[in-house]
Amino acid sequence: MIYIAIVNHGHEALLMSGNLESLGGVGDRIKIVVKDNKPSTALKTYCGDRTIDYIDAYPGLGFGHNNNLIYQHIQKNFGFLPSDTFIVMNPDVTIDGRMIIEFVEQMRQEHCQLATLNLFRDKYFQQPDTNIRHFPRPFSLTHLGLNGSLTAPYEKETILAPCFVDWASGAFLAFDAAYYATLGGFDLRYFMYFEDVDICFRSRALLGKGVRYYPQFRAVHTAAHQNRRFGSKHALWFIQSYFKFVLRRIFSAQHPRMIRSTGE
Repeated sequence: MIYIAIVNHGHEALLMSGNLESLGGVGDRIKIVVKDNKPSTALKTYCGDRTIDYIDAYPGLGFGHNNNLIYQHIQKNFGFLPSDTFIVMNPDVTIDGRMIIEFVEQMRQEHCQLATLNLFRDKYFQQPDTNIRHFPRPFSLTHLGLNGSLTAPYEKETILAPCFVDWASGAFLAFDAAYYATLGGFDLRYFMYFEDVDICFRSRALLGKGVRYYPQFRAVHTAAHQNRRFGSKHALWFIQSYFKFVLRRIFSAQHPRMIRSTGE
């Protein structure tokens, strides 16, 4: 079974207008679980009419905490089998259910534990999304003002075959379900930002290789990034999470076995 975890934060119109429907038409091979961070009666009714699991308990949690909660919900209500896949996906990602199945089958053929695909910003697949990046370093903060980002994206146009990358955006991350538990899920110390960087870093420490990137599988990510202007709460969360990650990177270099989440 392929379980897809979607955390909604005010994107119910987008989900109900087509993003959830696009995942259908594949029989019972995909199970969707929506965790509503800002409970919506309309979305709850919509999901109930379509046998989509809907959770509205504990609103206001962070990204990682919400996805860990979804994982626990699936484990409790369905139980994971050895061949199951757990996918973390943003509500603003549009992808066909058949593409998901082909992607997961490729993962299984290669015995891949953690993977991502090729995200674009437009439906014509002309504007690449920078969802695969290099890890930030202790001095990366100096690059923020110059480049608008702490980390450098990979040049997707030069990647024509599957390969390993440092980390991939939490907009779409696919885990072998048992492996997610091995990692301890997302670290709850990150309320927003760097949860995805952290779990990919811990995965590389455990496996000795990065996230598997499959450029042949494509999806649309209509991302609307929160304003991180200086002094805003999002900027504060971003900087705090960056330093948490840097400290983990330094500490793990000294204690390489410390790869599980410590925020459970």
